[in-house]
Amino acid sequence: MPPLVTGFFVSAILRSVDMADRLSLTFFPEETMTDAVAGDSQTADPNSPSATDRLPLFTAFGWGMGTLGVAAMYNAVNILLLQYLVDYVGIGAAIAGLLMALSKLYDAFTDPVIGAISDRSKSKMGRRRPFLLYGCGLLALSAILLFNVPSGLSSNLTILYAGGALILYATAYGLFGVPYMAMPAEMTTSANERSRLISFRVLAVSIASLIATFVGPVVLKYFDNSATGYSIYSSMLAALAIIGGVTAFLATKKAPFHYQDNPYDLNIFKMVRLAWLNKPFMLLVAVKLISLMTMAVTQAVMPFLFFQVLSLDAAQLGYYFLLFYLGMMCSQPLWLMIARKLGKRWLFITTTLLSSLVALTWALASSGDPYIYVLARGLAAGIIGGGGLMVGQSLLPDVMAYDYKLTGMRREGLLSAVYTLVEKFAFAMGTTLTGIVLGLTGYIKGTGGAPVQQPESVVNSLYTLIAVFPISVACICAVLIYFIRIPGQK
Repeated sequence: MPPLVTGFFVSAILRSVDMADRLSLTFFPEETMTDAVAGDSQTADPNSPSATDRLPLFTAFGWGMGTLGVAAMYNAVNILLLQYLVDYVGIGAAIAGLLMALSKLYDAFTDPVIGAISDRSKSKMGRRRPFLLYGCGLLALSAILLFNVPSGLSSNLTILYAGGALILYATAYGLFGVPYMAMPAEMTTSANERSRLISFRVLAVSIASLIATFVGPVVLKYFDNSATGYSIYSSMLAALAIIGGVTAFLATKKAPFHYQDNPYDLNIFKMVRLAWLNKPFMLLVAVKLISLMTMAVTQAVMPFLFFQVLSLDAAQLGYYFLLFYLGMMCSQPLWLMIARKLGKRWLFITTTLLSSLVALTWALASSGDPYIYVLARGLAAGIIGGGGLMVGQSLLPDVMAYDYKLTGMRREGLLSAVYTLVEKFAFAMGTTLTGIVLGLTGYIKGTGGAPVQQPESVVNSLYTLIAVFPISVACICAVLIYFIRIPGQK
């Protein structure tokens, strides 16, 4: 990476951390932290002042950094993996999309189990913390396997290998992500403090995504999209997984977790009925399902559009994502302030609609356009998307806290499992849809990553998926978000 870009990147990270914490001190005043201890568990009344404490910067920042590996893999799998399997490995587009979808169906069985197990965990290291170590180790292994498909295998063996690596990735993602996303609701019951906590996660998402989608493509371009390039790229992803998981584990050692031992009935029908009673949670799940499916479609389409239609290379794709995630990262202090003033719901609606308008401009893109137009889209999408991601993620611990008030049960792990499952299922649906559409419209697969002249039907389908599809879905999301009402919040 050029020294100037590296310096700007590091400076932006440090400024964002400092600004986010100073602004959050201004808008979310300091409170006193105490723990009520009963038996072997920490308990606290969610409505009492002691349960709405400000977390130390080290704890909040360290927990947020835990998402480095998950976010890096999330972007690598959903943006680059389909194109890697199709154009480099030589698996058919529809088959590759189907493999990714099947790995998510597997999650439907494993994620709720992981959530229930973590809800019942009595580890001396904490209810959720040990899962961070197990998950990050498997996540690192899956990164190595996914982007190092052995050459010389038969077509069937190649498909089996890719499918097995995707299953391992799905297992690792759930093992880390489900307990991880349940932690904010147990560390604080202050809605404002949860927004601050999630803002550090969004910062980490931006850093990891920059590495996965900017540094990665630049490395691949440098090594001419060779096996060596993909091997180095996968090693970077594995390192992020280990660093993120260990950092979050260590940073939350002294976090003021508010536990309550009241195991719930695992009857699946009862759980569905009780979850249905939590209307804000169900609406949030619906919004995440359709909005993330749209994001998955646009991200999966992006490499195909860049390489096959706009005649751009991997490095130029990387610079697009550089501006996208710098915009997302640096805008966090601003979105924290706006969320405090405007309210999470209205901010969510606004950013959802604005993001779809930016996506619509891709309908005007062509191979003769100045590259600055592409970069401008990336910056605008990142700034606006940063607000939507921050407020959408911060609503999850809010609805978890509301669920406790509604049911009297601590089911953060189970609710996190449902939420995480929806995230992965949405991306599986989006990636599968992209693969099927490309297959049906006559996409010509390549080998070794070389661009292939595509028929007009494929080009039109790419424009439809990346420009028209998002705005139609955004209107549905805006209506659903409007009805997310949590007592005591805007």
